[in-house]
Amino acid sequence: MVIYEHENGIPFCRMNGVDMTKRQFSNTEVEYLRALPAVESVTENRITYSRDFQISCMRRYLDGERPSTIFTSAGLSPAIIGRKRVERNIARWKVDLDIMAAARSNSTTGALSSDTRERLVTVQLGQIRSLTCQVLALKERVDALERKLDESQG
Repeated sequence: MVIYEHENGIPFCRMNGVDMTKRQFSNTEVEYLRALPAVESVTENRITYSRDFQISCMRRYLDGERPSTIFTSAGLSPAIIGRKRVERNIARWKVDLDIMAAARSNSTTGALSSDTRERLVTVQLGQIRSLTCQVLALKERVDALERKLDESQG
């Protein structure tokens, strides 16, 4: 559960009792983030985003999309990276003249490069396969529990 609290007048995000602005990424999260086309590099404390993503993100932001929607569509759920990271990146990129000029530029279409698009599709297919496996494993557990319940009642 995500809770927004204020500490000394400063808002922050707390999820399951963990301050999302200060927590470190697990090894699994680092590997997941590293595989995303939007991420250029990642450590347990820091994410560096690709230039394509920064420009695409700000173009979509200028078109009225919500930052959390933009990040989530790139696999960067605020549940993983924290809402403050999303807010701070948008604020930082808004004042970056190069990023904003590229985002406003009519000479670009806003499309991701073919390499970036291919990586994104690959990551998304992997996520779908992983979720499918999880659903099937959960279905097996539910079926086993239902059989035990039937046996105990029968």
